[in-house]
Amino acid sequence: MLLLDRATELLLENRLREAEFMFKQVLKQNPTNGKALFGLGRICMRLEQYDNAIYYLKRACEHLPKMLDPLYALADAFIAVGSPVDAKTVLEYALSVARHNAQIHYHLGQFYLDHGFIDNAYQVFKKGLECPESGVSVFMIFELMQLAPPSEIPELMARLEKFDGKFENPKFQIVAYHAFATAHQALGDNKKAFEYYKKANELQLTQCEFSTVDMLPFYNRLLATCDEDFFSKPIDKVKSTFTPVFIVGLPRTGSTLLEQILTQHSQVGTIGESIVLSDKIVPYLEMRTERPFPDCIYEPSTSMLDYCRSVYVDEIKKNRVQEEAVINKLPANFQNIGLIYRIFPNARIIHLTRDFMANAWSVYSNHFAENEPYFCSLPEFKLYSEIEQQVMSHFSSNLKRNVFNISYEKLIDEPERTVQKILNFMYLKYEPECMEFYKSRSKVSTLSKTQVRQPIHNRSLNRWQVFEKEIEKELTQPE
Repeated sequence: MLLLDRATELLLENRLREAEFMFKQVLKQNPTNGKALFGLGRICMRLEQYDNAIYYLKRACEHLPKMLDPLYALADAFIAVGSPVDAKTVLEYALSVARHNAQIHYHLGQFYLDHGFIDNAYQVFKKGLECPESGVSVFMIFELMQLAPPSEIPELMARLEKFDGKFENPKFQIVAYHAFATAHQALGDNKKAFEYYKKANELQLTQCEFSTVDMLPFYNRLLATCDEDFFSKPIDKVKSTFTPVFIVGLPRTGSTLLEQILTQHSQVGTIGESIVLSDKIVPYLEMRTERPFPDCIYEPSTSMLDYCRSVYVDEIKKNRVQEEAVINKLPANFQNIGLIYRIFPNARIIHLTRDFMANAWSVYSNHFAENEPYFCSLPEFKLYSEIEQQVMSHFSSNLKRNVFNISYEKLIDEPERTVQKILNFMYLKYEPECMEFYKSRSKVSTLSKTQVRQPIHNRSLNRWQVFEKEIEKELTQPE
């Protein structure tokens, strides 16, 4: 037992190799120790060794039949290897053995949402509210506020009010405020809705550990690094087996919608909102050059760039993407365009824009789990928007052949024509199947997971207008 406890401590400290050794020592003594098998499965997940993770987690589930965490982890592993059917089987099995557990209802409901089974999600969340109440019940009510018909919203609000004053963690109160705001907006009480949106965002802003203005030195350094001399340097002649495509811009500008449209093309795949550039490639360059980002991208050696390419290719292989064009849709990659150009000189960069007021309201009225100031403050978002515009203007002017600028409004107003232009930019021919994106069951885990299961519509273009006075008032608040 002492060995198992120590292995678990090492895992929590992220000392994976030491933890792995100890878990295996436990298994030598007892090959059916479920906790040791679960520990090895978790290690494999962190190391992105998903096939090995599935092996260990399956065995862990056999020997820990009453524990849900190994089942959750096994479902995640199946999703990671592109097998959502197996993940669905695991989560539905977990529900069958823990029908009175609200957490499994929430997990399964989220899976259904992510894969486009909206009605299933609605039913599972409703059943979940019949379980003993817990913090996760608030999250299920929040989801139901967005899925339920208006006739059911008053009852959901009444249930949510019972949680008032019971939140120790601010994140539950923030979600509750967003749920109330969503409910009042659905019922047509926009004044009350804005009051709750404001409460949610003000509380979340107190959880942020930095301000947008603190980022200005970084972006100034980025622009100074990627200067005229940077772009005049000779570039590696890279013959890639795929076309790297990056969808960048501000949040809530339609990147998920565009990704879903494009991935219906027979030659387009995606690695989603991959952070491989910032989490793996940038640290490597910083270590090798002994210079911080963005200074480390100014003049890396050919061998360094080759290694960076191999890391990116490994990420694509890990995601089991085999198509000719591979999308990375992380919006914040606009700050990595200089690095992208160094690694993949022929990369296709699609920059999505949106009317500021509509964009600002879409961000402000949606709940982002990350405590970042531009997600929960209109003035902070305005500054972030100005930074993004400055950065993209700089890169667009220096990389005219690599960057394609397109507005969300244009995509909504002229979807087929716009998609044809984008595919042409990606060196691909148009396929009509792209416009049937809403029929797809591919995983979508962003805030747009339910919207992209519908045909293109223009309802979101002017939704902000009923809140125009409140938005303008917030934007002019003194700092």
